[in-house]
Amino acid sequence: ILDYAGLDYYGHIPVVPYPPDSRVEVFYFEDEENYLLLEDFVPPINKACGTLLDDGDSDYFNHSKCTILKSWLEERLPSISNEILANLYRKLLEFATRAIEQNTGVVVEL
Repeated sequence: ILDYAGLDYYGHIPVVPYPPDSRVEVFYFEDEENYLLLEDFVPPINKACGTLLDDGDSDYFNHSKCTILKSWLEERLPSISNEILANLYRKLLEFATRAIEQNTGVVVEL
């Protein structure tokens, strides 16, 4: 999320407009990549951040959750041997870092 102005919400989760506009930056990943995230990312992040991500779900990482997410990604990235997963984590780290700097957040949809 780059700018909350005029965004709709589903509960506490900002709804990314379709088609995306200048208020958001979107990164799409493939089903194969989704499977990698479900196994490696979802369980520890749900525990650390109190999120409820699962297959077909989305959740919102606000500023404080992005701080936890960033720390987890920085710790996890050096031990990743799967290049596809490493690329996903690098992109998510980029998004979390910018969200922290801009005091916004990140929506993850699986």
